[in-house]
Amino acid sequence: MVYFKSPLMMYFLRHALMYFLIVLFVLCLITFLTELIEYTKQTSNIKRESFLLSTKMALLHLPFMIQRILPYAVLFGTMLSLLRLSKNSELVIARAAGLNIWQCCLPYIFLAILIGIINIGVLSPITAVTQTKLMQIETNYLNKNDSRLQVSGGGFWLHQQYGEKSSIIHANAINPEKMELQKVIIFRYDKNIFYERIDGKTASLKDGYWEVSNGIRTDHQQKTNKIIIYKLNTNLTSTKIKESFAPPDTMSFWSMLKFIEIIENAGFSSRKHLIHWHSLLASPFLFIGMVLIGATFSVRQIGRKGIGIRIFVGIILAFIIFFLNDIASVLGQGSSAPAEIAAWIPALMPILISASVLLYLEDG
Repeated sequence: MVYFKSPLMMYFLRHALMYFLIVLFVLCLITFLTELIEYTKQTSNIKRESFLLSTKMALLHLPFMIQRILPYAVLFGTMLSLLRLSKNSELVIARAAGLNIWQCCLPYIFLAILIGIINIGVLSPITAVTQTKLMQIETNYLNKNDSRLQVSGGGFWLHQQYGEKSSIIHANAINPEKMELQKVIIFRYDKNIFYERIDGKTASLKDGYWEVSNGIRTDHQQKTNKIIIYKLNTNLTSTKIKESFAPPDTMSFWSMLKFIEIIENAGFSSRKHLIHWHSLLASPFLFIGMVLIGATFSVRQIGRKGIGIRIFVGIILAFIIFFLNDIASVLGQGSSAPAEIAAWIPALMPILISASVLLYLEDG
């Protein structure tokens, strides 16, 4: 307990925080410039203020990318900090004074847990807001995300685009097997100008159109007439609708469980969102694994030109971890294994592997 309050602990913690922030800033700058170039290409056909629009979209996408690069900022921040301490003989002196590698890693582990908590409690809600705003801009300017199924306490909302006409469809309930909407209200727009509303008992998805039955049609002048069958053209399919739920990154950690409960009660699969929720919950453990992997590069003494070689190996290792995490995520979403296993195994594996290596290097 004395070590936790010691000046050495505070010194290591400040050193770890400084290098983490430096690495995070560099990675954020590279990511932002990459996204800016990509969005500039996509908005090249927009004549007015295309660069400002590209900058805005790149900034809105940045919180999501920060969540993606946090593990690598922790890994490289830990590596650079411990390698610098080792090169300056500060880590050697600390270990000669009786500290083992686990005690030297405690400040870094504490920082990793703190970053994980901030990622869950602060960064996740910010990402949800910015990603939602980004999707709205992409829909308006880049014609992306033209069909989205939103869930609220009052039912389901579906937006569809068909040529220059668009429709906003509200349903109290959905039968996912027949793809039939119950108690439907449809607002129709032509070039974003409202021109009619349709209220129907049901709307069934057919091949290329919605079939609305027993409805009332109201135009923009408030004139109404009853309809027995009404066909609304659509380019949606059952698969597209099931996959058009709001992506997990557009929801915060705190609201996702309620969303999962709603879509499961409606008969839809919530696997993608459940895996994402567990992945956020497991992120502190993933960051601890990154710390321990970074520590494996500083156990042994550094010879001449040793830092460059270890950083190069660390970069290769980061790419391997990134690749394996993506594979595990894809396999987890497509398999029948529990979502908890699919989310927690990629987070816990770095801890198990790096702890084994550290035990071997320290005591072997």
